[in-house]
Amino acid sequence: TFPWGSPVPVQVVGVTGATQLATGGASACALIAGGSVKCWGLGDDGALGDGSNNSSNVPVDVVGISGATQISGSGRSFCALVPGGTIKCWGYNGSGNLGDGTAVNSNVPVDVIGISGAIQVEATVSGTCALFADGTAKCWGDNHYGQLGDGTTINRLLPVAVNTAPGSALYGKTVVALSAGFYHSLAL
Repeated sequence: TFPWGSPVPVQVVGVTGATQLATGGASACALIAGGSVKCWGLGDDGALGDGSNNSSNVPVDVVGISGATQISGSGRSFCALVPGGTIKCWGYNGSGNLGDGTAVNSNVPVDVIGISGAIQVEATVSGTCALFADGTAKCWGDNHYGQLGDGTTINRLLPVAVNTAPGSALYGKTVVALSAGFYHSLAL
């Protein structure tokens, strides 16, 4: 028997027109056609973005998100790429994951400072990165293992450029996609 969950797929109540999913930990979010976002699951640290820290077994609307084109998250924090290539994030912020210059959790989306023109966002439990059309990237959050790629192991509360200096594996390269895991980031 399964005391939690289901051994077979079940329909998520209240989600139609989903174009993308982001999940991890004990929360999930869906990007809805038109650019709104709905989240459900564990609401600790504000992961559902609905203005509370409550958990919900049905999807709730993330406040203040419209026109989003992409979402990414880890289950403790989520981010949305919104018009103009700006990024809004919500949830856990203990290492600066939200990019708003603080380490304070937020149960509503906050603007990532200094980001515009982004074409992709990649958020994980430890850090977040943004890709730009010119093939550069910026990252922020936990940098304990150097996963932000800035050549340091200093946590960053604000976005910093990924190192592309001579000697870096990205020297002279154009990044076309990002991916990230718990304590690492990858560039294609």
